[in-house]
Amino acid sequence: MRKIQLFLTLILSQFAYSQVKITDELYKTAKKLDSLIFDIGFNNCNLSHYDSIVSDDLEFYHDKGGITLGKEAFKASIANNICGNTNKVKRELVSGSMKVYPLYNNNVLYAFIQEGEHDFAELSNGKWIKGSRAKFTILWILDGGVWKMKRVLSYDHHL
Repeated sequence: MRKIQLFLTLILSQFAYSQVKITDELYKTAKKLDSLIFDIGFNNCNLSHYDSIVSDDLEFYHDKGGITLGKEAFKASIANNICGNTNKVKRELVSGSMKVYPLYNNNVLYAFIQEGEHDFAELSNGKWIKGSRAKFTILWILDGGVWKMKRVLSYDHHL
């Protein structure tokens, strides 16, 4: 009987702390943060807001580009490799791929995991040429009431 109770508790806890719905406020927050990092920052090279939403001790693990440690290194990487490159690159979130998982400590939300897929394209002779598709996972931490991108995995890049 005790094993059945434990099993049911584990199953029910998975439902209580699973992926949030796309109508949930946390999902909308994740979508907005994703836009700030990628649509405004990566795609339009406006990195001014990175100071407020990227953790000083960011760890970014990329399966092709290696490890980037720290906010300043991350900003420099985007500025030099994306914004400073003669071949413009853009990133688009794959529709329907984003999932958001809240993390709690004593029933208080302190972080969330964002995962999904994104497509990349390169501007060549005035036309966008489809590049790779990749998966990503981002750990966002609530720091002083502000969401900060803390850990990033970017992997499975393929055509």
